[in-house]
Amino acid sequence: MLKNTMIKTISNSKNNTIKLSLLTCLWLAVSACQTPGVLVSAEPAQYPEYITRGDILPINTITTIDGVEMNLHRSDKKKLVVLFATWCSDSNRLITALNNSPLLKDENIDIIAIAREEDTATVKAWRDKRGIKVALAVDEDRSIYKKFAAGGIPRIISVDEDNVVIKMNLAEGQEQLSNIIWQ
Repeated sequence: MLKNTMIKTISNSKNNTIKLSLLTCLWLAVSACQTPGVLVSAEPAQYPEYITRGDILPINTITTIDGVEMNLHRSDKKKLVVLFATWCSDSNRLITALNNSPLLKDENIDIIAIAREEDTATVKAWRDKRGIKVALAVDEDRSIYKKFAAGGIPRIISVDEDNVVIKMNLAEGQEQLSNIIWQ
């Protein structure tokens, strides 16, 4: 009897360990934005990407959260498109750095940051709380994001004056603005 009880206890302990291990692996697999210092690998996660160097920017116009329509294909400026989420620490770091960078004042660059799966009220409150000056838009249903990649934020997409994609980077971690490439 005691032997059977011990076997059941050991078996339940193994099952709980397996369940915990599976849950941990699942959490790591679906995490698209990591908190610095918590299980961060040296290499960013790889997700399928749907645009590459030489492609035409797949969005023509977008309306900011303030109701301003930006026609990205009529502009003869370089474009910087940022795909982000307000809840993501890497996105917050990137938008703050961009907000404080000389890029924001460069008259030769149009910058738009698009919040993935968020609504206008949430993004406006986030912007106002942080004093963000970068033009912001929302992609509530992920229809814009799906034109670029399957996962991973924040993303920086640099586009030339002719609307040709120069580079798209997954900009996790530190020194994110160094991922912006114009040639």
